[in-house]
Amino acid sequence: MKMNPIPLGAGLVFFALFVAGCATVTAPFREVDERWVDYKSWTVVEESTGDPTGRLGTVHKGPEGYRKVYVNATGRDMLLGNGPYDFPEGTVIVKEQYSNEADWQAGSKAAHTIMVKVAHTGEASKDNWRWANSIKAEAKDDAFCWGCHGINKTKDFTFTNGEFLATQ
Repeated sequence: MKMNPIPLGAGLVFFALFVAGCATVTAPFREVDERWVDYKSWTVVEESTGDPTGRLGTVHKGPEGYRKVYVNATGRDMLLGNGPYDFPEGTVIVKEQYSNEADWQAGSKAAHTIMVKVAHTGEASKDNWRWANSIKAEAKDDAFCWGCHGINKTKDFTFTNGEFLATQ
């Protein structure tokens, strides 16, 4: 059986289409969202380890984890206040998480979770918040996150707030 070779031009077109198709199958590289790209310049509101809520389990690196929480200027006064809590739209809270305090002190790479207040409806609603599970993730509606944060609906879904910080 005689096979005709594929002309060079057709081969290059096929290769380019194959590579382009593969690129669309994998997730695109994401830059850090501009809403929290400079979070290290924000107010640090908490540095802690342990499980003060008794509900942490293995989330946020668990009871042995070391966490550092930042808030942007939009939500700072509300977060540090004494409530009632109704964060303004545009509030962003970033939590760095390390396996333990020694990892933080050694400069290990942090895991991140982010809360973004995307709407202010005048009532506490999970639909007002979006969550991201890494520094480069897209903030989205996340049933896992709001499932736990819903426990603190009366504090506008936040655990780190002025009332909590006053007990630490």
